[in-house]
Amino acid sequence: MTRVRRRVPATWDVVGGHVEAGESLLRALAREIEEETGWRLRRVRRFLGIATWHGDDGAGLRHEADYLVEVEGDLDRPALEWSKHSAYGWFGRDTLDRLKENRGPGEFLVHDLVARALRDRPQEH
Repeated sequence: MTRVRRRVPATWDVVGGHVEAGESLLRALAREIEEETGWRLRRVRRFLGIATWHGDDGAGLRHEADYLVEVEGDLDRPALEWSKHSAYGWFGRDTLDRLKENRGPGEFLVHDLVARALRDRPQEH
């Protein structure tokens, strides 16, 4: 699932946040998923990689660890903070290019991340 953040209008983002002091990366992942969607982390399917970039707020270098996960909860009704988000959506191979909307060249982090998750998805049995 991706969501549109009001802070960066008309662009999609993945569910995520920050690791708090004394918190493990996986605990932060579970907490952020629950805070931002109301869902509970069931299991981590796969580590997708780390993206690094400079933030535009002067805070310096950022590192983002991305995971493909399974969650428990109502997937049709995420409990988004509507003061921070204006939409959510599920994307597959046929809708992937929508993640490039309103993004400039080199700003395809979310598109590339979702494409990698879809491309490398293990076969379901």
